[in-house]
Amino acid sequence: MKIIKVYSVEETLARLEEATASTASEMIIAGGTDLFVKKRAGIIAPSLLLDISAVDELRTITEIDGKIEIGAVATFSEILDAKIVQAKLPILVAAIAQLGSVQIRNRATIGGNIVNASPAGDSLVPLYLLDAMVIVRSARCRREIPIVDFIAGPGQTVLAPAEFIERVSIPLPDPLLAPSFHKVGRRKALTISICSLGTLINRHNGIIKEARIAFGAVAPTVVRAYEVESLLAGATIDMDLIAIARRLIQKAILPIGDIRASAAYRRQVAEDLLVAILTS
Repeated sequence: MKIIKVYSVEETLARLEEATASTASEMIIAGGTDLFVKKRAGIIAPSLLLDISAVDELRTITEIDGKIEIGAVATFSEILDAKIVQAKLPILVAAIAQLGSVQIRNRATIGGNIVNASPAGDSLVPLYLLDAMVIVRSARCRREIPIVDFIAGPGQTVLAPAEFIERVSIPLPDPLLAPSFHKVGRRKALTISICSLGTLINRHNGIIKEARIAFGAVAPTVVRAYEVESLLAGATIDMDLIAIARRLIQKAILPIGDIRASAAYRRQVAEDLLVAILTS
């Protein structure tokens, strides 16, 4: 396996074009926290790694035209430390503060977490809630893809050959939307989610003005519970509404059973997490 370090977007694009033309099995690497785990397990076997960790223009975090744009190689520690993220994207802060350890957050990048496309990815839940756009580049074009369309399944994205994630663009949410993120795992720290729930809720005088709800680790991708959101808009919380919400949650999710938890347990946890938020 060959590793080539690149230092600009232009060099990255050129190297990707060369690799695609030569039919090399190339992959992009930045932090490598997921990639090397998969390589050691024999899940992937790239012949070429393009290291983009030194491409400074892919590390920026800026506010532009009502959006926050985060470069693909920005680490989670850098995102947590960014004042504009702390002030304007508290749901993202709440989620990635629970991601891995300090050491992992110092290396893992937001672009890597997106392209890894794990339904249990902690950063993905807030990105779904925030209607994030994934900006991808190739030598031929730049595409902006809603994250809900970018991730096609576990470990699957719509990235084409010779494309890479350049940045993620996040529309600034209404500041009246109160953030909440909870994850359930088999231990209290350094755990992979059995089920996670992110919410953004604007509630005034007991009436829900707007709700955004996303579940992680209970389907092949993160799930935006759009039907539950529609149910809650303009509603006050009572037992009848909660009963309907429970049924809609079960309709929205499709969990599996694995070594961490059964499908039935995940279904119950998904319900209970949302009910706890709605009744708090």
